[in-house]
Amino acid sequence: MTTPPSVSVVVVNWNSGPWLGRMLESIERHPPSAPYDVVVIDNASSDGSAAPAAARAAVTGSRVRLIRNSRNRGLAAANNQGLAVTAGDRVLICNPDVELTAGAVDALSAAMDRHPAAALAVPRLENLDGSPQTSAGDLPRLSEALLGRRLSRHLVPGRSRSGPAGFWWDGWDHAEERQIGRGAEACYLVRRAAVAEIGPQDERFRLDWEGIEWTARLRDRGWQVWLVPEAVVRHAGGASISGAGLRWVAATHLGTYRYFAPRVPLPARVPLALVVTLRGLVKAAAGAAGFPLYRWARP
Repeated sequence: MTTPPSVSVVVVNWNSGPWLGRMLESIERHPPSAPYDVVVIDNASSDGSAAPAAARAAVTGSRVRLIRNSRNRGLAAANNQGLAVTAGDRVLICNPDVELTAGAVDALSAAMDRHPAAALAVPRLENLDGSPQTSAGDLPRLSEALLGRRLSRHLVPGRSRSGPAGFWWDGWDHAEERQIGRGAEACYLVRRAAVAEIGPQDERFRLDWEGIEWTARLRDRGWQVWLVPEAVVRHAGGASISGAGLRWVAATHLGTYRYFAPRVPLPARVPLALVVTLRGLVKAAAGAAGFPLYRWARP
């Protein structure tokens, strides 16, 4: 490419099966109108899922680059790799199991133009059948994180009395462009200037909670997060996590502790660690008994 990209797309892949190929095809069908490039960071996949990126990267003049890691570095570290090797003023960070629809990237970028304090622009996610998938929420309270999605909806007071509120805004129609507390991390547009100010993602968060921690840092510095309903992205959900199993349980609970530990008094950190560990053990036992470890179903 002779024109420097205005938008860079970063996709982290790990054993995603056929989904990465479908994701790259969706970019080719529905590209941004501005110059763009794509970098795929493959975290040592063993299922051949990086092959579609390799085939595209081998074509002279391709917009696609592939970086193969010799080991699984974790999601935050791989996202940071992508941020470091791209130059677009705006970076679309995507899971491999999403599919862009027509005009989605342009709609996200236009929202950033309308809202100069927006560090993150989040699309309206849909399931593959076009039904809604919750895309927005608030930064979590500890009680919500420990109770989980369903119980916290009913048991945490003061978050659902006046419009959309709570860790996840389940049941909200996602029809209004508005400032939100945080967005789902399957796909989001990042303003490069905001990253330059607050730094990259915290690589201690190997899988899960990296986006929440990043969002909290951005908001602490006065940056905003906006949901953009005109930008529609379809999300299969769980393409890589489904292969992680108990490692995902361990990673998400470690992320929970690392997120909340600096936010509680020092004497509370040991009890916090014990409670989070107990929750993780219960979750792992449930998974071993055949209960689903995660849920991508409709809200």
